[in-house]
Amino acid sequence: MHFEPCERHICEIEELLLQEALPFREKLQKVVNFLAEKFRITKCSFMIVNHDTLTLEVMAATTPAIVGCTRKLSDVSIATMALIDNTPFLVDGKKRSYFAPLENSSYSSEFSLSIPIRYLDRRLGVVNFTDTEDGQPLTCEQERRLVEIFEHLAPYFYAAQVGESCRVHIRKLEEKNEQLVRLDELKTDLTNFIVHDLKGPISTIIANLDMLSYEPLSPQQSEYLSIAIEDTYKMQRMVMNILDVLKLEESKIEMFREETDICRLAEREISSLRSAAARKNIDVVLEGESPPCFIDENLIGRTLSNLLLNALEHSPGGSRIMVTVRYDGAARETVVAVSDQGTGIPDELKDKVFDKFFQVRKEGRDQRKTTTGLGLTFCKIVVTAHGGSIRAEDSGEGGARFVFTLPEFLQP
Repeated sequence: MHFEPCERHICEIEELLLQEALPFREKLQKVVNFLAEKFRITKCSFMIVNHDTLTLEVMAATTPAIVGCTRKLSDVSIATMALIDNTPFLVDGKKRSYFAPLENSSYSSEFSLSIPIRYLDRRLGVVNFTDTEDGQPLTCEQERRLVEIFEHLAPYFYAAQVGESCRVHIRKLEEKNEQLVRLDELKTDLTNFIVHDLKGPISTIIANLDMLSYEPLSPQQSEYLSIAIEDTYKMQRMVMNILDVLKLEESKIEMFREETDICRLAEREISSLRSAAARKNIDVVLEGESPPCFIDENLIGRTLSNLLLNALEHSPGGSRIMVTVRYDGAARETVVAVSDQGTGIPDELKDKVFDKFFQVRKEGRDQRKTTTGLGLTFCKIVVTAHGGSIRAEDSGEGGARFVFTLPEFLQP
């Protein structure tokens, strides 16, 4: 098949631009060298639009010294004129004098041609030609051929430019991701270090407080001691929640499913906090029944404990906490709900309360922020790991209700 010279040039440049292994700058440099050779031009350069800095930057040139030089789009120059007018700009000696001294350069010829590169109404850059080997201006035929070449090649330049931009962004994202991974590993190591160092002293405090409980104490001393013991256990639970949330997120905790009576498990967790509830004159009621579930009794027990402690913390004195257990035959799942008569949760925060260390601003003169810690986060991770779901909703008595489901499993 016979190709006209212009068509042959287009095909050869297309092949250069489609070389995926080459960086964008190297592709442009090969195109510059190719055009300079074929059209007998000693000086040729590619200037690409940088939309962030609003400049034209020399990306490739037969004169290496000018690569990297920039021209503001607001400058009155030959290249910017071609770009803004969106049409090839042929300059002779008379026109060039208009751009002096801005265009003072090492060009030996007074003639130059600047062709804008555009695709889909998007201005990509400008290619400049000057200083022919014979010292004569570019002919009309040469100008026509060069314009035709870049009209055909604009989509390839656009694709190559976008591809390079994507690669740059991918590299940046990979670097950012590596930094985040390193920071996350550092955070995890630091958290584990702190938590493990806290476990020993907390256990010692609990043991000593327990020993004090066997001493003869006044009613007031007994009350203070009970508060200290409960708060120390609360601190211990917080430490364990931090450890377990980290392990659950990294899938380092194995679940041991066994047949468990949910109502019996709920009664056990309620009994463990009856003394704390009694001090606030809060009644904790369990209702309902359900067939045995195949679950990790320890993890679901701690889930119930966290929900009960959360309800106790937000319940006013003299109120009631209701725990209901029922089996949904249609969905084949057990539904557990813990309701309180506290202040409730705004609709816009019902999903966020399960986030780690989510903070809620308390109304009042001091406008303090309180955090939900990791208790609810732990609950969500555990329930999700069991194939269930958990949500927060209004209790109907002005408070909040946390509902979680446990799908029926026929075997552990």
